[in-house]
Amino acid sequence: MGLDSWGGLPRLDTPAGELLRKLVGALPPNQPFQITVFGSAAIQIRVDATLNSADVDLFSDAEVLGALVEQARLGREHSPFYIQVSSELNFRTSPRWRQRTTSAQIGHCTFHFPHPIDILIAKLHRLDEKDLLAFRVVLAKTGHPTEAELIRELQLAVDLFRPSFDEEQGHDLVNNCRRLWPLIFGREIDPRAEIIAPALAERRRGYGEPTRDYKQELRETAAGL
Repeated sequence: MGLDSWGGLPRLDTPAGELLRKLVGALPPNQPFQITVFGSAAIQIRVDATLNSADVDLFSDAEVLGALVEQARLGREHSPFYIQVSSELNFRTSPRWRQRTTSAQIGHCTFHFPHPIDILIAKLHRLDEKDLLAFRVVLAKTGHPTEAELIRELQLAVDLFRPSFDEEQGHDLVNNCRRLWPLIFGREIDPRAEIIAPALAERRRGYGEPTRDYKQELRETAAGL
């Protein structure tokens, strides 16, 4: 069963959807906008309208969007349920996310909603309680992602497991996967053995390089072979 079967179509009769309508009403009508919505609000719109979200995270190539949101008094300083204009750099997820978005048109604005799997992968960087709730809600509503689906998608996004730059606050995806798995799938996981190593082996095969058994090499070295 493919990802399309549980992505969910956008529902704009949700609190987040209504806030997007207010945003459209505040934007210049003679200028088209392409806007991507991510975070818990995207889960609310695509999966479960009852999932609470403190804000609507979004980004756009339109540099004026942030100023327009503030001018319309839709930002953090003016509303308890507000629009957070972010950078695309804040949405750290699978490199495949663009090819599986769903879009909705409101007036002169096109809103793009990433697939729930890509929202959940992005939430693994932080994995606060509200991020865990998003996993539980999506799984309860759709039966997905299955363990196999999430492992495969994380393998295809293996570069997310690289260490953070010294200049940024780091998030340990390996440890966050270790935290998530018992809570969501009821078992322990070794992310290095089940996600990272198979993905790197697949990459080496794609380059035509021999696949090395690093674990066996370590055992042989320890045995003095």
